[in-house]
Amino acid sequence: MEQLPQVKWYISLLVILRIAICISVNYEIIGDEKTMAIECNGMENEGNIQVRQILDISDVHFVIADDLETLYYSGDIKVLLDIPHTPITLQLDVFRWVRSEWLPIPLSIKRDNFCQALLDPWELWHPVVREIPKSQLKCPPNKSHVYSLRNISNHLFVNNMPSVDIVGDLKAVVHLSTDQYKTCMVVFVKVYAN
Repeated sequence: MEQLPQVKWYISLLVILRIAICISVNYEIIGDEKTMAIECNGMENEGNIQVRQILDISDVHFVIADDLETLYYSGDIKVLLDIPHTPITLQLDVFRWVRSEWLPIPLSIKRDNFCQALLDPWELWHPVVREIPKSQLKCPPNKSHVYSLRNISNHLFVNNMPSVDIVGDLKAVVHLSTDQYKTCMVVFVKVYAN
């Protein structure tokens, strides 16, 4: 008789998991061409150094595909200074464009060791990182290190994810910090649910 509560709990768990699988969503994410202007504005910037003082992206360009939405980025990102060999922390906060203003949504990412998370295949940025040659995936990088982008698409699909209210025009404000530096960058995307 004591096993009856365990069986009920197990059956309840299976029912919940089944419902969760049924309400999973496929997301289509399209990076916006505004992403090339990566600097944060004054209100959201909590850094002590501008990202363009750390990274030179002037060689990065994009071509527009026939669908007029997909962009393919190519070029080299050059590191302009030595990054301290201490853990780099990441704080990413997401905002949605609603009625002419950016409003925060309850989605954020925090990583205490960005270099370790950079190579994790379960991270959101993995589809981009896997396109960079493995020999260049040095983190933290030294001055003059180069990351080469070759036809990296701004268009990706994330399938079978839990249903979360993230559809719309989004802005991710990313703060990267070390003991010595703190910088801010911004990424703009459009998210659709299929």
